[in-house]
Amino acid sequence: MSGAIEQVHDAFRLHLAARGRLESIRLRSRVQTITPTKAAELLEANTTNRPVSRSVVRSFAEAMQRGEWIVTHQGIAFDVNGVLIDGQHRLAAIVEADVPVDLTVFTDVDDGTFDVLDTGKRRNAADVLAIEGEKSSTMLAAMVRTVWLFENRPDLNWSGGAAAVTNHQIVQTLEENPKLRDFLGRGEQIAAATGMIKSAAGAASYLVERANKRANLTDWYDGIIDGAGLQKNDPRLLFRRVMFAMARKQAGTVMRRRDTREHVALYLKAFNAWATDEDIPHLRFNSREPMPAVAKIR
Repeated sequence: MSGAIEQVHDAFRLHLAARGRLESIRLRSRVQTITPTKAAELLEANTTNRPVSRSVVRSFAEAMQRGEWIVTHQGIAFDVNGVLIDGQHRLAAIVEADVPVDLTVFTDVDDGTFDVLDTGKRRNAADVLAIEGEKSSTMLAAMVRTVWLFENRPDLNWSGGAAAVTNHQIVQTLEENPKLRDFLGRGEQIAAATGMIKSAAGAASYLVERANKRANLTDWYDGIIDGAGLQKNDPRLLFRRVMFAMARKQAGTVMRRRDTREHVALYLKAFNAWATDEDIPHLRFNSREPMPAVAKIR
C-alpha cells in the first residue's frame, strides 16, 4: 500500500474510531482513476443510496472541472457483496464533469460501517479559515465571498445554490487579497453606525481602497460613520439615511431579508458620487441593475 493510500486509510480508521466503529474493520482501499464511463456503470448498479442532490453533484462537478478535486478518505465504497454504499454524488459528478478523477475506493466494507460517514456537519468556509488560524473567521469568510462574487458574478443574484462559492475559492481569493483581513474592524464600525451588513461593509470598503490605493479616504469614512455637518444631497448623508431606513423595523411590517449585493451596490453608488464630487438627489438600487464599478477619486 503506497504512502498516500496509507494516509487515506489511516484517516478513515480514525474517523470510525472516533465514533466507536473500529471493532471489525476488514475493508480494503486503493486510489483509482474513475472515468466518466466507469462512473456511469457503477451508478447503474447502485440500488441502496439516498436520492441524489443535484446541487451537491453540480458543486462537485464544477470543482472537478476546475482541477480542485483532491483525494481524501471520502471516496466510494462497496460492501462485501460488491454493492455501492457510499459515493453516488461523487460518481454522478464525474459523469457530469466528463473528466476522469482519482478517488479512494473501499471494498469489503462491513454492513453498517458507512452509516456514520455523512452524519457530520460539512466544513464551511468559516471552518476552513478557522483551521488555518484566521481570526473572526465567520465574518472574514463572508467578506471574501462578497469579493469573489463582485469579481466573478457581479450582475447575478448573490443568494441561492447558483451563487455558491467553494471553500477552495474562498481560500484562493483570500490569498490573492490578503489585505481583506485589515477591513474586519472597518466593517464592524460601519455596520454599527449605519445598520449595513457588516461583511458587506468590510468588503465594500476593501474594494474602494483597492481601487484608490494612494487616496486618503478619511473624509469618506468620517462622513458615513459620523454624519456630522453633512449637507443635503451629500452622498454620504444619503447613504446613511438609506441604510437607516433599511435597518429600521416598521411596526407591523415583515422585514425582507437583507441583501448583501444590494448593500454593496448602494455603498459603491454613494462612494462613486462622493469620489467624483456629484450631488445626487436620491440613492437607490434595483436588483436588475448592473453592479457599479468602483470610481477613482479625482
